[in-house]
Amino acid sequence: MSVDVTGWSAADYLEALDRGTSGMWSVEAAVRLLERHGVWLDDPRFRAFVDVTPNGRGEPWAGIDVPGVGSAIEAGTFGEWNEDVAVLCFVLSLYGTYPIPLRYACENISEENLALIGKALYLACGYDEPS
Repeated sequence: MSVDVTGWSAADYLEALDRGTSGMWSVEAAVRLLERHGVWLDDPRFRAFVDVTPNGRGEPWAGIDVPGVGSAIEAGTFGEWNEDVAVLCFVLSLYGTYPIPLRYACENISEENLALIGKALYLACGYDEPS
């Protein structure tokens, strides 16, 4: 059974993704990074790779198709390489098994997005975010 996501807002996707974290720190960190970065939850290209199904209580539960998004990035579906795509690669790496070359992924990342990635890394390791 699938969930009708027509008209869903970024907040709706975020809530469903939160349910899908299952208490795993790195997955929770990936979802927080998506939220705080503020680009991809509203993007229909990304939403096409978010699988939404009802959980045992009938609530929408979502997961990210990491291999699908990774292939789409490599195919240019998300456009030319830029800072937003680099942040999405960090999200995929935290969420699943998407390898990222830090040397290239970190090039030209703004201090603001670097801080978001750093906070996500803290969360992924089970630490509180630094102030």
